Amino acid sequence: MSELPTSSTDMMRAQAEALKVKPKHYELALAEQAMRRTNGRLMSIEEILHRNGFASGARDASKNKGGGNEDMTMQALRLYVPSATQAAMGLCLLELRNGVLRIAVGDRVDDADLLRISTSLARANHKVVTVEAEPWDRAELARLMREQSEMAGDRLLRILVALSRDPDDAMMIEQAVHDILAEALQSRTSDIHLSLQEDDARCWIRYRVDGDLVYKHLLPHRVMAPIVTRIKTDAKMDAADRQHPQDGRLAFEWQGRMIDVRCAALPVAPSGEKLTLRLLDRENLRSFEELFLHAPVVADRLRKSIHGHTKDGGLIVVSGPTGSGKSTTLYGIIQDIDRASRAVYSVEAPVEYDMPLVDQTSVTDGTTNNSIADIIRALMRHDPDVIIVGEMRDGDTVEAALRATESGHMVITTVHSVDALHTLDRIDGFLSSAYRTSGLYILGHALIASLSQRLVKTVCPACHKKEKASVVFDSIERCSEISIDPDAPLALALKEGCDLCNHSGFLGRTLALEAMFPPEDQASRRAITEMMVSNVTNSIVDVPGTIYMPRRQSILDLIRRNAIDANMGAAMLIEESASGHGRG
Repeated sequence: MSELPTSSTDMMRAQAEALKVKPKHYELALAEQAMRRTNGRLMSIEEILHRNGFASGARDASKNKGGGNEDMTMQALRLYVPSATQAAMGLCLLELRNGVLRIAVGDRVDDADLLRISTSLARANHKVVTVEAEPWDRAELARLMREQSEMAGDRLLRILVALSRDPDDAMMIEQAVHDILAEALQSRTSDIHLSLQEDDARCWIRYRVDGDLVYKHLLPHRVMAPIVTRIKTDAKMDAADRQHPQDGRLAFEWQGRMIDVRCAALPVAPSGEKLTLRLLDRENLRSFEELFLHAPVVADRLRKSIHGHTKDGGLIVVSGPTGSGKSTTLYGIIQDIDRASRAVYSVEAPVEYDMPLVDQTSVTDGTTNNSIADIIRALMRHDPDVIIVGEMRDGDTVEAALRATESGHMVITTVHSVDALHTLDRIDGFLSSAYRTSGLYILGHALIASLSQRLVKTVCPACHKKEKASVVFDSIERCSEISIDPDAPLALALKEGCDLCNHSGFLGRTLALEAMFPPEDQASRRAITEMMVSNVTNSIVDVPGTIYMPRRQSILDLIRRNAIDANMGAAMLIEESASGHGRG
């Protein structure tokens, strides 16, 4: 028989162990919970630990234990079994908890329908162990089904029609803005584009879904104008000013959580305006484990660095084109830092996600003329351990970041470049002639990791088909060249798609990662510095001790795991070979 805790400290340790978190993190969560209770807001310890990103164990505590699935609400279930399908079956899915699927039925339920539902959920990795059918009154079931089928998009269409008749109805305008945001979030949209022009045929609302821009709603000018005005007003921008670029933010509550909406207004010719809304949902942030689940070497090397000695310093750079998820990776790395023991600061333009236990500074809030470089230099007087730089985009920022690493601080940042090795050339290009030699010397000795990433569409788990690798790659020889079993079944996206993927064949995106870790001994570091000074960075991967994972390796892994369309993956492999990025 195990001994009971003999003190409050022992009890706290036991509770922390049960939640798979460190005792000091649990203690911080207790303090935050007490403060929130004082302010009249209740929040569980698990919620606080999850919000602060302290450990995945706290998140796992809320998952069911009947097959490894997450509990799913009525709203979540509707993503996999659409409302129209449920209505056609004469039932309504209530919840999936601990592998038990609860459904509401009128009089009876068809076994074939239950099999279709279970199969659809299983394809999305949500296992149904048993089904509990609850008999409902027909009228009540019909009401519930109407409510569930009342998607924001359906309601939005009716509201837009009503606004075309009365564009000055303030309540309708408010509801239209609400439903635009809700429809976008339901569609996995990352950005909303609103174009306001005198020409009615150019007033489009477009959504960026899985990297593609989708034309969604075409509105007359008299309807688009009040919608744009309302959004600008809510975002604390000057609604009357259509001659100058503006930035703002607004908060939107959706499914019980707050979504931060970053707004940007831009004048466009001849007399119009463009409004772009970036939807920032903390629930979409991926943890360190999720980001590098299939790249254990990368995860181990990064953890070794960010969990090392406090004042060893170093530079971690994440690169990629716009929209490649650099900020998401940056925040994932931040979550794995022990922020309870280290002073972590960030300087961003602007701050995207609020990160607990990180002191964040925005340089585009309109209240300061300081640059990113100014803030980095100022942080040197605030006893930092880790400094997050949102993006290195000019020489002053690069120099300030390198000098911070020289002082023994860990700097984690992003930069726009095509691959992990070109990142070093990109940083070199920012350096002034007077500082170049010193800067490259610091870079050569401080660089911990250069990561480069792309986001690739993942195939829909519910409707993709399988084809032999030898058919996809045209020959057995080609399969042998890229180390894929010719008989291995590979995933192919269906062009017609299904309801789950909105008939696109794809659902979400995943990382195609490239990584380079230079050796740690000083002799090799000096050799790397000489290569950078001589502009021969491609040879760095040949230095003994360098760990290099080409993007080609990541793409092959995605193909083998059936995460991406095999034809798309094959095209990416050809592109990597043609560009010279596929070495290794």
